[in-house]
Amino acid sequence: MKKLAKYLLVLVLILLLAGWLLLSVFDANQLKKPVLGWLNEHTDLDASIGDITFNPLHPYTLLAEDVQLGDWFSARKVYVQLASLSPLSGHTRIATLDIIDANIDLDNATELTLPDNLANITLDELTSTNLSLNWQGWEAKGADITIKHWQPRQDGAWQWWSDFTLNGQLRQLTHPALAMAQISFHGQVTQQQLQLERIQSRLFDGLFDSGLTLDIPKQEITLTAPAFSHNRVQFDELPQLASDWTLLLSRAQFTDISITSPKLTSNGIKADIRYLEWQAGGLPDARGQWQADEAVLDWLRLDKHSGELLSSREQLGLSINGQAYEGAFNSELRWIPQQARLDIDSLALQGNKLIWQPGLYWPTPDVRLHKLNISQAELLSLDSELALSILGADLFISDLAWSAGQWRPLSEQARLEASWNEVAFSNLVARQGQAKARLDDTELTIEQLTTEALDGQLSVSGHLGRYAPHPGKLLLEGQALALRPLSRWINGDRGFSGTVNISASLDGDLQQTKSWQGQLAIGGQDIFIEKVGLDSWLKSRLAEDYARARTVDPALAALDLTQSDGFIYQVKLAGPVTQGRWLLDGSALQSVRHLLALRGNVDFAGGWQLQLGAINDAGCRELAIDLTDTWRTPQLTLHQPKLATPCKPWYSGDVLYPNGGLSGPLIDAVRKLGE
Repeated sequence: MKKLAKYLLVLVLILLLAGWLLLSVFDANQLKKPVLGWLNEHTDLDASIGDITFNPLHPYTLLAEDVQLGDWFSARKVYVQLASLSPLSGHTRIATLDIIDANIDLDNATELTLPDNLANITLDELTSTNLSLNWQGWEAKGADITIKHWQPRQDGAWQWWSDFTLNGQLRQLTHPALAMAQISFHGQVTQQQLQLERIQSRLFDGLFDSGLTLDIPKQEITLTAPAFSHNRVQFDELPQLASDWTLLLSRAQFTDISITSPKLTSNGIKADIRYLEWQAGGLPDARGQWQADEAVLDWLRLDKHSGELLSSREQLGLSINGQAYEGAFNSELRWIPQQARLDIDSLALQGNKLIWQPGLYWPTPDVRLHKLNISQAELLSLDSELALSILGADLFISDLAWSAGQWRPLSEQARLEASWNEVAFSNLVARQGQAKARLDDTELTIEQLTTEALDGQLSVSGHLGRYAPHPGKLLLEGQALALRPLSRWINGDRGFSGTVNISASLDGDLQQTKSWQGQLAIGGQDIFIEKVGLDSWLKSRLAEDYARARTVDPALAALDLTQSDGFIYQVKLAGPVTQGRWLLDGSALQSVRHLLALRGNVDFAGGWQLQLGAINDAGCRELAIDLTDTWRTPQLTLHQPKLATPCKPWYSGDVLYPNGGLSGPLIDAVRKLGE
């Protein structure tokens, strides 16, 4: 018996050793083909596997290499260790699932159909090493993630967002509008919400640290106490939130942020956003404050400044103050995007040096200016078509709006007040000026406009209708106005100089010259005009024979005038304006040798009916000159009327006969000089 027992024990040991040797050399790949055939026949996996490592001594452990599921999943290695398998109850518990060097394309993923005996699947731990994931433009690379206590399948239905805990890190996460790197996180999924207690990463060359909640059913992303630092954000178009999604921020901190885009560039941003809720298709509902070293919005540049944000979905409210254009500013602004309207509740500028650039435009079609206060400002235009500079300007505007290409009042308080030390437009300079104006629904009223202009004094007042034909009234007074700056500004064929006084009181419709009524007077002294040799022209006409009235070619007469220059000691043109015609009587001009008197009228529509006369020292006309028809195509008639003895004076106004004029009858004196 002892020998039999001994032999039986040796036999059992030999059988166990032989079994162990057989199982050790078992090749599980021999079962791969029939198993995959059965899986692909009874499921939608469309699976393919390279090598399989399986040991029957450890039936709950499997290592598969080069795994492929359709065109949406591939992995270099998949290691599975089952904790329990109960096919009859339909429950499978996976102790460990390791996925190595996998690539998942969720956009092409299909719902997996599994047999009924896999109705419930629980994972104690799922780990990924160097996972790549693509989904709706998002791309994650180098993901090392650990998920614990997850039941992705229950009662035959997949529930990918069932509760689990997770932690891990990503090498890179990209989107067309976002790029993150070196990401680490930990948190859980609870009630279909991804709750990351903390996520840290590199973001736009800076750092990002925040709590994050992703609610897929509600389509909400919540960042709790996010901290952004040293980020350098660049984009070609303003980022847009995905349709039907909401972004929530609570207690956000920004430190040393830079933004670069086609329209906005800003550096050195430090901000504290207490609350922000942003839904696609509208402005964010937000509260916060910020400061920045500089900001450039299109043509607008701000230097060191700070601001406060108070925004709703309908309008963006901003309070900004700081430095700009070598001066200070303070502003209260509201932007209403649905109306494309900017409300400037308050804007104060002090000591700013503003630059007008060529092609400068205001991008907003509707601006409501409630209060603008500018003090000691300068403006310099770099536009060759607008040669303008302003020094020492003060400007106050209240309750004015710009829309549809015109100004309109916002209330009965709409007004403008301005003063300046110097305004230079090309060669024209106005100094020490003041202006006051009001605007209502029907007209613009200039209460006061006084300035030193053209080396003299100029004042304007009146009112003008806002709508065609623009009825209005103008009061104009100019004293000792120099003509030389005006000559340089016009830059015409004939230069001129001297001084003039002007007085005008006119009313009527701006576009209907026949309605103009009032008074107009122009007086001048020591006027020099190039190529208008009036003295030589009159002398030649007096020496000729015009005993009978003759029509003269005005072009030839003008050519004769250009043979020399002219000098006028004194000129006076005055008279009433009636139905758009300036009635001249008692008007004359005194040249070096002659006195030329005027009667008739000038039609502001472009015509004239004038009688001119070369007057002798007795006030009698010896050369009659008639100018008729239009300004552009005048008719000129000359006549030397016979003088009675004694002659009847034709002119007896305030302009005196020149001291250098010929005595006695002009025609006789001129002809004697010719002999």
